[in-house]
Formats: sequence, C-alpha cells, structure tokens
Amino acid sequence: MKKYLILFLLLILYTNINAHELEVNVIDNKNNTITISALLNTGESAVGVLVRLEDKNTKEIIFQKRLPKSNQLTTNIPKVAYIIVFDEGDDDLTIEEGIPPKEGFQEQKKKEKKKSRGDAHISTNNAVVFSIIIAFLLLLSIMFIGKRNTDKLIKELQNKR
Repeated sequence: MKKYLILFLLLILYTNINAHELEVNVIDNKNNTITISALLNTGESAVGVLVRLEDKNTKEIIFQKRLPKSNQLTTNIPKVAYIIVFDEGDDDLTIEEGIPPKEGFQEQKKKEKKKSRGDAHISTNNAVVFSIIIAFLLLLSIMFIGKRNTDKLIKELQNKR
C-alpha cells in the first residue's frame, strides 16, 4: 500500500513541477495602440505563443501574430469589442478582455447567418468511430456466415440428387 501511495505522490509532484501558466500584460499606450506582453510563470520566455485579437460577437480574427523574441507585440486597438486570445498549443488558451480605444467601441449590427447543409459537421468522437467499426465487423461476419451456410445448403441439395 505504501508503494502505491508513494507512486501517487510522485505522480502529483511531477505534474505540479511541469505545470506552467501564462502571465499576460496588456498595456494601453494612450495613442490607440496596445502593447501585449507575456511570460510563463516559470520565468521561461513565451516566444512563439500565438496572439489573436478576435471580435467578441462574431469571433472573427482581427489580428493574429506569434510573440517575437522580445515577448512583446504592439498593435492598433480595434474599433469593435474584442478579446485577446493567447494560444500556447495543445488547446491551452488564455483569454483577456480587450482595452477600448479612446473614442470607445463602435456598435455592430449582428449578421444573421443562414444555416446550410454545408455547415453540418460529422461527429468523430471515439464512441461514434467505435460504433461504426463494430457495425462494419458485424455486417462482414453476417455476410461470411450467410455465404458459408448457403454453400452448405447447395452441397446438401446436390448430394440429394
């Protein structure tokens, strides 16, 4: 029992040692630009982290760039309400609210998008894939057993003649 407890504690310790969090700083430069900087809380550089400015309502990407070696980006403040998304990869996202420009955000008219057949997405989660594979295997086995039984019946009919 002690071995399992020690193994469990080592596993928890290992995950905590490798855990990191992105520390983000967004500064208003007072000239309708913002400076975005980021560092990992472990002290490591955040070079290569993808920074996106997305429209808050439509999720449209307004600006997208990777952090350079300086760990800072300066860009114009969008005129629409936005969020800042930091994508570290592996679905590890940090989201910050955008700073409004001096004159404030412009109001947007919401566009209604008609749904079309092209918008349909095929589900590819593991349960669906597994179910399809099982169904295919059952179909093949039924076909094989049916052919074998049909061959047996034909042989028996030919032997009776």
